[in-house]
Amino acid sequence: MMPTMPWTDKIYAKNPDFVSREVAGEFILIPIRRQLNEVNSLYVLNETGAALWRRIDGKRSAREIIEDFSKEFNVTREQIEKDFNSLIEDLRGIRAIEETHA
Repeated sequence: MMPTMPWTDKIYAKNPDFVSREVAGEFILIPIRRQLNEVNSLYVLNETGAALWRRIDGKRSAREIIEDFSKEFNVTREQIEKDFNSLIEDLRGIRAIEETHA
């Protein structure tokens, strides 16, 4: 059995069925092309969530995104890891992102 890879080594890509918009200072994820019986909601990301969402590109690992983010903002790496892990779980839960193998 192969050991599981730490979540920070994983690469995530945005689901093309979601678009993002900034409206009146709010950063919103909007699901499109959904079946009527599926979730029909808008998702609002806070400033940190929006900044991390913008960095998810299907090419860089979570670790690389965290390092990039920590260089740009005055936040501890531990706090960024905690916030990003929580965001990843939420985005996976609504299928806004998926793990990929770039």
